[in-house]
Amino acid sequence: MTRPLGPTVAALTLVVLAAACTDDAASAPTTSDVAVTVVDDRSTPDGQLRIGVVLPLTGTGSQLGTSMLDAIERAESEIAGLGVNEREVDVVVIDEATLGGAIPPVDLLFPTEVDAVIGPASSLLAERLVPALVDQEVLTCSPTASTMALDEFPDTRPLFIRTVPSDSMQARALARQLDSTGTAIVLAYVGDAYGERYAEAVGRELATRGAPAPTLVRFDPAEPDYSGVAARIVATGAPTIGIVGDPEAGPRLVQSLAEVLDPDVQTSIWMNDSMRVPSTGNTYRRLPDEVLAIMRGVSPRSSVDASTTSSNPDGWRLFAANAYDCFNVIALAAEQAPSIDGRSMAELVVPTTSGGTPCSTYRSCIEQLRAGRGIDYDGPTGELQIERDGDPGVGLFDTYRFEDGLDVTDRTTAVRVLR
Repeated sequence: MTRPLGPTVAALTLVVLAAACTDDAASAPTTSDVAVTVVDDRSTPDGQLRIGVVLPLTGTGSQLGTSMLDAIERAESEIAGLGVNEREVDVVVIDEATLGGAIPPVDLLFPTEVDAVIGPASSLLAERLVPALVDQEVLTCSPTASTMALDEFPDTRPLFIRTVPSDSMQARALARQLDSTGTAIVLAYVGDAYGERYAEAVGRELATRGAPAPTLVRFDPAEPDYSGVAARIVATGAPTIGIVGDPEAGPRLVQSLAEVLDPDVQTSIWMNDSMRVPSTGNTYRRLPDEVLAIMRGVSPRSSVDASTTSSNPDGWRLFAANAYDCFNVIALAAEQAPSIDGRSMAELVVPTTSGGTPCSTYRSCIEQLRAGRGIDYDGPTGELQIERDGDPGVGLFDTYRFEDGLDVTDRTTAVRVLR
């Protein structure tokens, strides 16, 4: 049963911070006072699985959040009649937009005690909230928080898992595309923690592949004019340009490049996921056709076409499949665990997604379990394997291009974890 926050017993006033959901770079915050409902009574362990959901349902990122919540509700409805331990799953939803700089204690985050959490969507929020959830041994699954800051999270059970590949794996995907050109590379990167880590990861992958080191050009996200940066990039003479940017500064740099590059010399521009959809919607539409023609990028696969999955006749979009996977992995781990608690469920995440009979829905997996077989839950993508560090062992990435200034997916490629 999905339910929002219950009646008010105590209220905690928080500051609202609007931030992009899948990017480490924060947009300019706006604040207002919001009353978040909490209750004092705690439920006792009773064998029922309770899942808290933290997703953006209003304001910035609400389209993303509602798409993922729809997928969670679909997964919940598919469990009806089967249950987890023959009991209905209780789902409690809070709006991520109400959580800002002041994160409440975990026991005040939801109106009742939860065994697992799906979310948050925001990498920035995940960096602050996940350590507290894991400390309380709450199994936590984020469908979109790809920040590298959580790559080395000290959690080997794993109590924190992701169904989206980390930005470090995305950097490897970008490096492969840069290397595939077979030409000299200049890599421009936004000068913040996100850009610096990403650029380092690109460099490591290129070195692993035996490619020459790229020429690096750092740019300040707050700089108002990128004409000088664009001139430095073009002056390198490298035919291949890589750009690691955010949704605002990155597209502005592309605009400056468009004024000075020569498509006969600079033959390709490869970009990261944050630049796929610029913060100003018509930015790329104003670019010359010859520049648009050489623009490419990589981003985590966010949609699954209906023709490639049997789990949803309408297909999956905006990371809905990732959220669906989070729910099913948690529920299947709970079904097999000796008790409904975070630690017990976490120990079963890895065997639930590897080594057994492939299955893509809760029902098909339960049928295998009740027949005494091990399972390998693969979800709508047909490719999900959670490693001991909590991250996917395989990352699926779109390569995208532009038509009439709008992004179009070319193909999907897979990057496997380094052993």
